[in-house]
Amino acid sequence: MIPLLRENAERTEKGRRLTEEVTDAVRSAGLFQACTPRAAGGSGGGVRTLVEVSAELARGDGSAGWVAFIANTTAFGMGMFPEQVRAAVYKDPHNVAISQFTPGGTGTEVDGGYRIDVKWPFASGSHQAQWTLSAFAVVDDAGQMREIRYALVSAADLTIEDTWYVAGMAGTGSNTYVAKDLFVPHEFTLDQDVFMGRKFTSWLPEEPGYRASLATSACLGIVGPIMGMAEAAWDLTLASMKSGRPITAGYPDIRRAPSYRLALADARAAIDTGRFHLLRAADALDTAAHEGRVLEPGERALLRGDAAVATRSFRGAVDLLLDIGGTRSFALSNPLQRVWRDIEVASRHGLNNVLMNREEYALSLLGMDQEFPAYL
Repeated sequence: MIPLLRENAERTEKGRRLTEEVTDAVRSAGLFQACTPRAAGGSGGGVRTLVEVSAELARGDGSAGWVAFIANTTAFGMGMFPEQVRAAVYKDPHNVAISQFTPGGTGTEVDGGYRIDVKWPFASGSHQAQWTLSAFAVVDDAGQMREIRYALVSAADLTIEDTWYVAGMAGTGSNTYVAKDLFVPHEFTLDQDVFMGRKFTSWLPEEPGYRASLATSACLGIVGPIMGMAEAAWDLTLASMKSGRPITAGYPDIRRAPSYRLALADARAAIDTGRFHLLRAADALDTAAHEGRVLEPGERALLRGDAAVATRSFRGAVDLLLDIGGTRSFALSNPLQRVWRDIEVASRHGLNNVLMNREEYALSLLGMDQEFPAYL
């Protein structure tokens, strides 16, 4: 599918959404549903599947990989809902659910559920989605917050505000969802302890992988597309170097320049380092879920540390590859400049805050976990 994604990448970016051709191809291949529970007709993939599928798609186009990451993260969350909810979502097995984890509004508890008024920005995949899983604050009659919950809502009940105008990741269609006085049944919501993996649901005992924290899965899954973007930059740079293009009069063949060869080797090592840390973390989270263990704070901190190392490694690799490409890398006709803009934006998402992830890991190493404000 990578050639198709690369062929459509410029149109995806200019249209600020995946093209219909790409959407249909990814949807029909089941790659938006790779992590949907088998009980709902999906492939039942775990966190490693989430990472690897989105990475391969991002190797073709960063926006496509990102939307797949969002869709599969949310599909993974369907393992935390009861059967009747999954049946509603997957009435069509190719339906896509997306998610926004930052509370974007409020709701009050009423008989049988909640009434919500919300504004959810950064709804990546808004043009592909039929459902969204998004956070809201439950307030009492005095307007004081009681708890955070996550509501699974049909996209047909939401309005899309066209707000996504950005320098990178433009094709993700990450617009804003709006709803007013919308009723959400109680069974279509999750409490924060389940979402964070501090306690398990009992809906799918035959598929224990879904006991993994959805929040932590997302923090790792988000690095999958970033890995794919680094691999895309590698593909483009390696092809350019193998062409033997000149760089100076002294080096009519770029392959003869030791400094460029060493930069290429360093970039490959950086990508492989990032891949090691990311897949190690994904495997650890999958293993804990299958063992039925709630992760200890130190284990969570290590996963966040792995995500930080991976992100910095992938970004550093792309910097080295741009040094090899030089000014020609930034021509609008060169797809490498799109990869550069995409990875610069994607690697700074709030779910993947490298600075905070490193801080949490450092506190854990010193036995100061209690000083970190919250564990995801």
